[in-house]
Amino acid sequence: MNTKYTELFDLNKQNNMRQFFLEILGPCGKVEKYPKGSIISRDIEDYLYVVKTGAVNISICDIGGEEQMIYRLYPGEILGEFEIFSEVSQNYTLHFLEDSTLWKIEKCKINNILKDKPEYYNYFMHSMSRKYNLSLIQSGFNKFYSSEEKLTEFLLRICKIREPNSTVNIKIEGYTHEDIGKGINVSRIGITNILKKLEEKGLIIIKRKLIIVKSVENLAEYRESIRKNR
Repeated sequence: MNTKYTELFDLNKQNNMRQFFLEILGPCGKVEKYPKGSIISRDIEDYLYVVKTGAVNISICDIGGEEQMIYRLYPGEILGEFEIFSEVSQNYTLHFLEDSTLWKIEKCKINNILKDKPEYYNYFMHSMSRKYNLSLIQSGFNKFYSSEEKLTEFLLRICKIREPNSTVNIKIEGYTHEDIGKGINVSRIGITNILKKLEEKGLIIIKRKLIIVKSVENLAEYRESIRKNR
């Protein structure tokens, strides 16, 4: 596995961060519940949102209504940390993939908590640095990678997030071809065709919304072969 993913998705750091937001900070906020399929638009600046349960796609939109998914949040992950510290508002569109519960925490309350417990800044910094590094990786995808490279890198990244200690038969669930395409700037048809190609090569198994990566090592080797043959 590429070392950048191993460092970026350090399992202990991830678990510690999620535990902090789920058990310590989140309960300080107000609970908001959203059913599966809900879509909301929020200007984020004065509140932090912590995912308590469910899964949420976070997107940005242009004035014409075109969306770009930037990341997916799971329990223990947060939205709004950049805006709270920079004091610059940003509008996001939230797509709820499951019945989900969020905690909404006022900025002033967070400031008071951090004043008393400055060591808690470390958890915010981990979340921010992780997202920043992901954005750098995504920028590299868009500039330098072919569509096939983008998709294989995406699959490898999700494997590392979902099953950091496994290398075979890793299940990637909950992503439609359209979801993947929006995340890596490839058309839905392009995603479908590349996935079929990977399945024909024996690298993955496709079952509706389920993708099984048979061997992370083999998929990584295939990714390298694509690069060499550019």
